[in-house]
Amino acid sequence: MKIKLNDQIITKLIRELDDEDQEVRINAINQLGDTGDELCLKELRERLRNSSKEHMALIIAVGKLKKELGIK
Repeated sequence: MKIKLNDQIITKLIRELDDEDQEVRINAINQLGDTGDELCLKELRERLRNSSKEHMALIIAVGKLKKELGIK
């Protein structure tokens, strides 16, 4: 469902991507995903890249610790 948002609302939602509250971030992601706006796509892709890198680092770190600690 495509929703037309003005630039001020889009800017606010992009700022909310850095909010400490996970629910605020998820709400912003969902709203930005409904806009059909290219800037929103760019911002969300960048966040996805960064979170994928963090996710991979977490997987590797947990794997190393499990191996070191002898945990399966």
